[in-house]
Amino acid sequence: MISIFKNLDKISTNIILFIKINIENINKSNLKSFKINNELIFNYSIKTKSTGIEVTIFIKTLPGPLNSNYIGAFIFDFSQKLIFSKISIQTKSKDVSDFINFGFIRKDFIFNKYLSKAKSSQFKLQGRLSKYSNSLNNSIVMLKNLVSEPSNILYPESYADFIKDNLAKRLPVKILNKKDITKIGLNCILAVNQGSQKEPRVVTFGPKDPKVKEVDILFVGKGVCFDTGGISIKPSNGMEEMKWDMGGSAVVTALMNLLSSINPNFTYAGIIGLVENMPSGTAYKPGDIIKSYKGINVEVLNTDAEGRLVLADCITYGSELYKPKVIIDFATLTGSILVALGQNYAGLFSNDDELSEQLYKSGLNTNEKVWRMPMDSDFDKMMSSQFVDLKNISSGRYAGATTAAQFIKRFVPPKTKWAHLDIAGTTWKNQGDVFNRPGATGFGLLLMADFVYNYFKNIKEK
Repeated sequence: MISIFKNLDKISTNIILFIKINIENINKSNLKSFKINNELIFNYSIKTKSTGIEVTIFIKTLPGPLNSNYIGAFIFDFSQKLIFSKISIQTKSKDVSDFINFGFIRKDFIFNKYLSKAKSSQFKLQGRLSKYSNSLNNSIVMLKNLVSEPSNILYPESYADFIKDNLAKRLPVKILNKKDITKIGLNCILAVNQGSQKEPRVVTFGPKDPKVKEVDILFVGKGVCFDTGGISIKPSNGMEEMKWDMGGSAVVTALMNLLSSINPNFTYAGIIGLVENMPSGTAYKPGDIIKSYKGINVEVLNTDAEGRLVLADCITYGSELYKPKVIIDFATLTGSILVALGQNYAGLFSNDDELSEQLYKSGLNTNEKVWRMPMDSDFDKMMSSQFVDLKNISSGRYAGATTAAQFIKRFVPPKTKWAHLDIAGTTWKNQGDVFNRPGATGFGLLLMADFVYNYFKNIKEK
C-alpha cells in the first residue's frame, strides 16, 4: 500500500518525503528512536535521496491503531523539517495504512478560519480514508471546530441551530427554547443563564428507533458557551479561554455524529444544556436558592460553580426521558482537576468499578487517559447544609473536583451506572500534544469510540 499526501501550497521545489514501514526484528545499529512516556514505539533511520528524504520506520510487530496513529503524527511532525511537495507512505497492510493516514490528518488539522488566506490543513490525501476512519475524522473536526469558535459566533441559539442543520437528518433532535425550559422546570439551567442576553437551549438526541423506551447509555454534556464566572467573576487574565467551557457538550455532539453514522449494537441518547454565565443586574447571585428539576433545593455559594447545576438538570431530565442503564457525563468542570492531574489525564469519578475499569483501559488504548478519583460519604457531607438540601460548593478549599462530582451524583437515578469525566485539563492545550496542533484536542471522542465498542461487546457476551 502506498499513500500519497500532496502539499496544498504552491511551492517551486519538488522535494519528496518517502516513508517506509518495515515490520521486522531490528538488528540495525545507529537508529533513532521514537518514544512516548519513555516507551519505545518504533526506531527509524534517515537517508538522503536525489529526489528527497527517505525515512524507514522499523517496528517489531504489526502496529495497532494507537501506534499507527503515533506513526502518522510523527510523519506530519517530520514533514515540518523541510518544505516537501509530496509525502509517500509505503506499508504492507491496508488497515495500518488507514490508521497512519488518520493519525497524519488528525495532526495536520488546525483551527485558523479567521486567519486570512490560511488553510486548515497543509496536506491533502490523494485517496480516501476507510468509512469508519473518515467518520472518526469528521467527528473530531466537528468537535474541534465547536470548541474553538468564539462565543460571539457560537452561543446557545447558534449552537442549537448548528446541531439541527448537521445532525437532525440522521438522528431525532429536539431543541428546547427558554419557554420550553421554563415550562418543564429546568430551573438550574435557567438560573445559570439568567444574567445573559442570549437565551438558553437544551438539545436532546433521541434514540434512532423511536420505539426504544429505555436506552443502554445516555451521554450528557455541559455546554457553557462562555463562562465569566457570573457575579463570582473570574480574573480577566485568561478569561478568553472560557469560550471552550462548552467542551463537554461538544464531545456529546460529535459522539452523536459518529454513532449515528456507524449503527452500533447498543441504544444510546444524548442531552446537552447550552447557556452563558454572565454578570448583570439579572444574574443569579451567591446566596440564591434554586429548586432543581429533581426537586432538590440548591444553595448557590459561588456562581462560578455553574457547570454542575447545568449537569444536574440535564441528568435528571435526560434520565426521565430515556431511562438509561448507564450515564456518562462530560464537563470542563473544575480547575481543581488541573491541579491534581495536569493536562494529560481527565478526572474519572464513578459509582461502578466495571465501568471505570473499561474507561481506564480505553484511555490507554487511545492515549486519551483517565484517572479514577475517590468518592465517598465523607466528601458528600461537605456539600450538605443545615439550611438547605445541597450547596453548590463545599465550605472549604479542598477536594474541589471530588465535591463537584459528589454534587452531580445526587442527581443520578438509583441503581444507574454512572461516570463523570472532568475534562477541564484535556480539552484545550496551548502547546498542542503528540496528536494535535495547538488549540482544541478533541479529547473524549476516541476514548468513547473505544469504550462503547469494548464495553458493550463484553456486556452482550455475558
